Amino acid sequence: MMQLTPGPSAPQAQPAPEGPVDPNADVAFGAYQRGFYRQAFEEATRRAAANPPDPAAMTLLGELYANGYFVPRAPKLSLDWYGRAAQAGDPKAMTALALAHQGNGGAKDETAAMALFERASEKNEPEALYNLAVLRLERGGSPQQTAAAARLMKRAAELGEAAAQYAYAALLKEGRGVERDQSAAAEWMRRAAEQDDVAALVEYGIMVFNGAGVVKNEAEAARLFRRAADQGNPIGQNRLARLYAYGRGVERDAAKAAAWHKLASRQGLRDPWLEGFAETLQPEDRAAADALVERWSEGFGPVARVAAAPAASAATSPQPTAAQAPTSAKP
Repeated sequence: MMQLTPGPSAPQAQPAPEGPVDPNADVAFGAYQRGFYRQAFEEATRRAAANPPDPAAMTLLGELYANGYFVPRAPKLSLDWYGRAAQAGDPKAMTALALAHQGNGGAKDETAAMALFERASEKNEPEALYNLAVLRLERGGSPQQTAAAARLMKRAAELGEAAAQYAYAALLKEGRGVERDQSAAAEWMRRAAEQDDVAALVEYGIMVFNGAGVVKNEAEAARLFRRAADQGNPIGQNRLARLYAYGRGVERDAAKAAAWHKLASRQGLRDPWLEGFAETLQPEDRAAADALVERWSEGFGPVARVAAAPAASAATSPQPTAAQAPTSAKP
């Protein structure tokens, strides 16, 4: 997924904001970030037509056409702009093209994707480093090759890539390509969780609950599970439901336990223990749980959020599935 995260959508009739005071600031990208896509398009077009053309502006045009912001969505035109920017040396464009070659909008070509990720990694592009590390880890190889992939992952993590921070923490936990280190794993997982990486929120919550590599703190674990649950993550919802059922890290609340369990089960995560727990509820608790689920599903709660979320790309951080639901956080 490209790092050019768009800002909130804004009506194009809205007057464009004043340009930044800093003369070196990227006016086009700043407008893009704030949702002023017309201004972003016009400024990027002007800079792309300059002599020499601005690679970052061409990348931004690729992003606008890829997403259909202000202009009609045009994948082929988007790839053309990414290609021109990549030839001019822009690492974000190289990464976008590499992702396309992995099947995200372009013809699948793993060899071309690997080459582009390598070129962008030489320029310290965090997302490229992360994806290159993932590809090398997936291909396996000798211990030396695994260690080299882990070093790439660490570089991406140090540059602030949340998915890489999560993945490097997992490598440290497993001792894969690096020496096993629970404390270091917890620290990198914490950094990813601070960026709201949903998988990291769950995993770090489990580590905090159990005191694995970090000081045990059940209340903090509950807060982490809640953040993941609010993003619609079924495992976070399941963990939080159990904490409410037991009264661990939160005040015991049977209705909230049943409500979070119902939200998780709607997404396919089964928990026989919680199913049995829900069956023992008093009628008033059942009614309260149903009311919570209805309120949380009204377009702003966790169910609405997960339903509206875009499909994850191959570059997003790996999310645990229902079958991989961690059990170590069970009180």
